[in-house]
Amino acid sequence: MKTMYVGPTIPSVATRNTVYEEMPEPLKKAAKAFPYLAGLCVPISELRKALDGIRKRDGHIYRLYTKALADSAEIQKGANE
Repeated sequence: MKTMYVGPTIPSVATRNTVYEEMPEPLKKAAKAFPYLAGLCVPISELRKALDGIRKRDGHIYRLYTKALADSAEIQKGANE
């Protein structure tokens, strides 16, 4: 199933608004350490709702987005180890 990563761009891990057939290894590794990152890979069928929530700064996906943004340096550090 195709999903789109709607979280913030985290160098060496994931780029915002990238469509994946399968989660790439760097993102899988990061999601093991930060499980909520998997929630930012949204099925295409739910994309509009997720992007609207981010734009409106409301809802579950927006909370995950802001958490990933706050943790991005730590997530990136883990990807480079």
